[in-house]
Amino acid sequence: MSFFEILSVVLISFRANKMRTFLTLLGVIIGVTTVITVVSIVKGMNRYVIGAITRAGSNSFRIDRFGIITSVEQWETAMKRKDLTVDDLKAVQEHCDLCNTTGGFTLAPTFMNEAVINVAAGRETIKDIRLFGVTSNYGEIANREVTNGRYLTEWEVDHSAPSVVLGFELAENLFPHIDAVGKFVAINHRRFRVVGVLKKYGTIFHQNQDVVAEIPLTVFQKMFGKHDSIFIIVKVDDLSKMTLAQDQARVVLRSRHHRRYEDDDGFSILTTDNLIQLWQAFSAGAFAAMIGIASIALVVGGIVIMNIMLVSVVERTPEIGLRKAMGARNRDIRRQFLLESVILAATGGIIGILLGATAAKLVSALSPMPASLEAGPVVAGLLLASVVGLLSGMWPAVKAARLDPIVALGTE
Repeated sequence: MSFFEILSVVLISFRANKMRTFLTLLGVIIGVTTVITVVSIVKGMNRYVIGAITRAGSNSFRIDRFGIITSVEQWETAMKRKDLTVDDLKAVQEHCDLCNTTGGFTLAPTFMNEAVINVAAGRETIKDIRLFGVTSNYGEIANREVTNGRYLTEWEVDHSAPSVVLGFELAENLFPHIDAVGKFVAINHRRFRVVGVLKKYGTIFHQNQDVVAEIPLTVFQKMFGKHDSIFIIVKVDDLSKMTLAQDQARVVLRSRHHRRYEDDDGFSILTTDNLIQLWQAFSAGAFAAMIGIASIALVVGGIVIMNIMLVSVVERTPEIGLRKAMGARNRDIRRQFLLESVILAATGGIIGILLGATAAKLVSALSPMPASLEAGPVVAGLLLASVVGLLSGMWPAVKAARLDPIVALGTE
């Protein structure tokens, strides 16, 4: 029999048993849908997060008290460290020769603390915004782009000027349809003049980057005190000297904090690579777990296909005997049942791909998580489903091909 003759027989069998065919496909559909959805979301998140992390540039690093906390022991150690201060920042500026630009910032807490930040203009009040106290070069180091007005100046920081740069959405909500620059806002009842509006950055890790306000670090410390540790950010012009610059900054701060040789630094240095590696390790673990769940669904789907095909062999024993009596060879019978199994699984794979792509798009549309559907996972999903079908159909196909035509024709 030719391929198309076998295909015609297979399709007739499918039409005759629609419900059984659908139930056979279900396991493969669930498995492939899960694979495509997870891969699309993970790939989209990887692009999104890595893009957000690298926004500040790969030639910068951050020094802070806590760093990346992944255990209770690390948290306990970090809690014993001293706060980083403006004097620490100035020491790095003065004594780190390879640190071309050194700035800093601190952030007011917005929950579970008294320092909840509200911004008001006229009758409009925006609650629980994220308020940063920054140095004048923070915008340059962190690549903060101002679409209207300008960023804070060194004079404003040195003289504690009540100036503020607003996030895009915050400016839009406080001053709809008018230019915010030059207007005045009240931050926790303290009057500030708007000198600039940041470009729109969107949401990162469920945090809206456009509902923020950035004021001079000196003003921030007058409002909230100097007891909170600051974050020191360093930018290096020559990427090849990044490690040396970190070592210089480390020596400066260890010396200021009187750290002994056997002591830890008393602070953490974070680079773009550190954050990317942390994210990739997390996403790889989540990806592996979800793929494991999807694999179980595919295995179950394969077992269902094999059982249904075995039942089909028993039901169609007279048909198999008749075809053999009319000249069909064992390999024709094997091909028929193998092709039937592969088509079943591949059909389930196609449906799973469509459902997975739809689910990924819905997740992307209804949540901050982006999705990225690429050709590679689609082809891999279809091939995986086909392989499951091929393996599941091998034993039923062999069993059908081994039937004795005389015994098969005598079966009721």
